[in-house]
Amino acid sequence: MDHEQQPETIAVLGAGVMGAGIVRTFVRGGHAVRVHDPRGDAAEAAAASAGPRASAHASLAEAVAGATLVVEAAPERLELKRALLAEVEAANEHALIASNTSSIAPAALAAGLADPSRLVIAHFFNPADTVPLVEVVPGPATPPAAVERMRRLLEGCGKTAVPLAEQVEGFIANRLQAALYREAMHLVARGIATPAQVDLAVTAGLGPRWALAGPFEVMDLGGLDVWTAVADGIFPSLDDASEAPAMLRDRAAAGALGAKSGGGFAPRDLEEPARFARRLAALLAARERLDADEQRPAS
Repeated sequence: MDHEQQPETIAVLGAGVMGAGIVRTFVRGGHAVRVHDPRGDAAEAAAASAGPRASAHASLAEAVAGATLVVEAAPERLELKRALLAEVEAANEHALIASNTSSIAPAALAAGLADPSRLVIAHFFNPADTVPLVEVVPGPATPPAAVERMRRLLEGCGKTAVPLAEQVEGFIANRLQAALYREAMHLVARGIATPAQVDLAVTAGLGPRWALAGPFEVMDLGGLDVWTAVADGIFPSLDDASEAPAMLRDRAAAGALGAKSGGGFAPRDLEEPARFARRLAALLAARERLDADEQRPAS
């Protein structure tokens, strides 16, 4: 934890997979965390998984009373989130309010608040206590000081906080993912490759490289003259669909939702997300060791 950062009392509303990970993140940062979820057993489980600095609360008002930060991690439904945020505002007059939304514009959420300047987006990535990135997105009324406060708090908990200058649909990471997913499904729909082959092209090629360098660094390493030629040659043929393709929409409509339903593009099981989280944690730990080795002075 940042030596200048004082422990805070933080309320987390929502104790699903994301909410529980957020609770553990703040507890590891040295903060006291109150957890509220309409499902009392979920709140109890999330608090128990985080340790003695976390507590479960049956009442939202009790959870947020006196908190300095309230994090909303409810399901991705605008009206539900707006209702929760209004309850928070009524029960706590001073706390910074952060929403973990991944797709709802902060302006839409803040529209239901009497004081929209209190709202900021803190978009964690699943598993929230493993993936370093948190996108911090201001609404139209969010002051820079609130964004900076959120950034410092998150970095004091070991996260990599990336503040955006202004809101944009999907923020940064999901926009990048969406571009890749659109092209991946386009390649499969054209019969050029199977879903498994597309996955291998990423995990055996792009993925290891992207674990160490982002797109601009990769372009610099490869040469901007090379990437100019690549862009001129490939960009005109890339998919430009403006809605979800049939292969995605039809599977979702049929209930083939992925691991939580037994399969989506391929057979899956409910244990796969946990296995993925363990492998991801091991990969990130290996990257940290590599970074530490590179920073160690030569003997």
